[in-house]
Amino acid sequence: MDAGLAAVLGALAGSVATIGAALATGWAQREGARITARSEHRRERREPRHAVYRELIEAATTLQNLTGHYAYFDDAMPDDLHLNEEDVARIFQQQRDIKPLAIQAALAGPADVGEVAMKLAKQSYDLVVYVSALSGFASDPDTINERTWGFALKKATSVSRGYTQTLDHFVSRAQKALDDDGSRR
Repeated sequence: MDAGLAAVLGALAGSVATIGAALATGWAQREGARITARSEHRRERREPRHAVYRELIEAATTLQNLTGHYAYFDDAMPDDLHLNEEDVARIFQQQRDIKPLAIQAALAGPADVGEVAMKLAKQSYDLVVYVSALSGFASDPDTINERTWGFALKKATSVSRGYTQTLDHFVSRAQKALDDDGSRR
């Protein structure tokens, strides 16, 4: 190989290496900027999400505390099942507070947290329907039969347990969403 050809090939190899290094550097800088932007975006969303998630968890936990004992009944009608009108009104008000908070949590995202938040809102409604039905049955036991009572009690028990599980699932998903700093895809 003559010296001229070697010089041209050397210059060509140097140019290709320089272009490759420039492309790799540009790609790395672009990826770094993307990660930084994603991280900053998630950091800016974390505080509002935290507030919305906290409010929903507080409201859902209060409803759970008001109705959670229904998950532990057997087929017998307990003597202390009857709720007075004030208790029923408080349970219904607590449930009404959950729906808008669940919508806020769904809008705050991410999608998996929103799905669980909306499921929690639906289950809170179902829970209140069955709990209030049981309370009404208990206030006038002559108006029900065992089959109706048994069905309502089984549904209240099932929905109460499901509600508790969904609340736990929401808390877990919310924690995961708040821990995400955006550095991973």
